[in-house]
Amino acid sequence: MQRIALFVTIVALAARPSSALVSTNVPLEHWSYDAVDKLASYGLIDSAMLTIRPMSRVEMARHVGQAMLTLERMNDAPAILQSIVDQLKDEYRGELILIGLIEGWHSESFVKPLEDPYVGYLRADRTPDIENTRGDLFRKGSNYRAGFATRGTVFDRFAFYLHPEYLDSAQTDGDVDLIEGYGKVMIGDVEIQAGKDSLWWGPGRHGSMLMSDNVQPFTMLKLTNPQPLQLPWIFHALGPVRGEWFLAQLENDRDFPDAKLSGVRVSIKPHPLVDLGASRVVMFGGRGMPRVDLFDYGKMFLSLTERDENNQLAGVDASLLVPLWKSAPLRSVRFYVDAAGEDEAGWLPSKWGELLGVQFNDILKTGRTDLRIEYANDHVPGYRDVFYTHSRYTSGYT
Repeated sequence: MQRIALFVTIVALAARPSSALVSTNVPLEHWSYDAVDKLASYGLIDSAMLTIRPMSRVEMARHVGQAMLTLERMNDAPAILQSIVDQLKDEYRGELILIGLIEGWHSESFVKPLEDPYVGYLRADRTPDIENTRGDLFRKGSNYRAGFATRGTVFDRFAFYLHPEYLDSAQTDGDVDLIEGYGKVMIGDVEIQAGKDSLWWGPGRHGSMLMSDNVQPFTMLKLTNPQPLQLPWIFHALGPVRGEWFLAQLENDRDFPDAKLSGVRVSIKPHPLVDLGASRVVMFGGRGMPRVDLFDYGKMFLSLTERDENNQLAGVDASLLVPLWKSAPLRSVRFYVDAAGEDEAGWLPSKWGELLGVQFNDILKTGRTDLRIEYANDHVPGYRDVFYTHSRYTSGYT
């Protein structure tokens, strides 16, 4: 499985569709992901691949453009859909102009020095444990947060993003931290990103089996094709394909300081209603562990060798959107599964964990009510705390 996923990813990153334009990523917590997901559940967007995030602003604008065109052809569309599309159009106006979907003036180089400013306060009677907050550790008592983002592009070929934040609490001194910060360049249609950012792999909303923003953003090198592409020959049946590879250095304060984490993912859309994905993650190296050269890395990543000096995981996920008949009390239902195995053994993972979900879209067809139910289980009988820890790498990566 991992060899097939790696091969498809290499083909995807090497293929050359129409020229892509660089843009910063849409942060994982941004409201537009839920908005695009809602529009997709209505059938306004059939190309969105939301199981591999973050998505670039230009790619998000392509989906907004498709929703705009589809909405124009709909009869008696709920007013809330027009409201959502209008909000997205305002948010991505610059990118919509850039790709020629609306008229207007666009500058190839710009800087937005102050974007999405925020101030937050949380008081807790005990140490809170809040998921999907980029590894933010809140303390007992008062917690203060304040931050903003800065982004820009240079000649539509280089983009940068900075997200500084002031943190303070009743138990710690105030400090300023760079939560996310990276630069991007385009080489052909491959995007190369270096810096600090988060990843989310899979269809889950409240969690993911391998990659989510429950952990601190990784300091990493990442390669991806931001715009899905169609592969040639027999691979055309796979539909739109996105591939992603990264190599990250983990923090110093752990059992093996400066350990490395690397992963590859491929997402395909063989049908507008179906999303499939495969992922692979390996943790290796660090102070006190054997050095890994390029040859060792290749053998390790392809599971050609089993050693106690690395921690390997792999997973698959699938999502199916089922539109319902007109007289049904809701518009559609989405079913999804995200399964991953710990401790790779040859071709197949072992010690599986899974996330299952069902999403009921547009209940009573008012355009305002959706319901999502998710269940996750990473407990492996007989192996306590095995899924995200390791016999050697006891700190894990979450």
